[in-house]
Amino acid sequence: MKSLPHLFDYTLKNRAFNCRMRNRYYEEVYYAFRSLEQRLKNYENEEADNHERFYTIDQEIRRYEQILEKCLEYAQASVFFGKTNKISLFSKDRRYGILQEEFFLVYFLQELLATTRYIISRIETDTLLREMEQKARNGQAETVHVSGFWRNLQKNLEILSSTTIREFQDLCKHIQERFQTGNSVFGTLQELQNFY
Repeated sequence: MKSLPHLFDYTLKNRAFNCRMRNRYYEEVYYAFRSLEQRLKNYENEEADNHERFYTIDQEIRRYEQILEKCLEYAQASVFFGKTNKISLFSKDRRYGILQEEFFLVYFLQELLATTRYIISRIETDTLLREMEQKARNGQAETVHVSGFWRNLQKNLEILSSTTIREFQDLCKHIQERFQTGNSVFGTLQELQNFY
């Protein structure tokens, strides 16, 4: 029976650590997003058929994804995601209790991660399509691609390519609006949670 309070103390200390790490990574996520947002704004006047520079953002987005994944891991661990019976709610325990805002933050981070992965997937697909188009222009593609429906496909690729930056800017605006809510929730957590 003596080990039970010790185990409970360990669980609470672990929760405090996970909350602090979640908070640290949340701030990193937000600043990384602001950096990406600024980069996207720089492409507003980019020519539709000449936006090679846009794809240099790929590494920055992957770094953002990694920070976001870490933040989500700590956010889930801090609320014992899927095992909420381990600790009580904030209304019953003002020091270590779980706030509803913490669950909201987990779902918010999951949504951000899904959007980020969609953007990464789009960049990967667009890069492959541009490489395919370049090979066809240089006459390096297999003859079946060039002689078949390639010309129609090429027109569609050009249309798709011209809308990519605009689509990412729209997504960026959507994420910025979501961050306004996320930051408000995060502010509440920082105000109410004082682990010592």
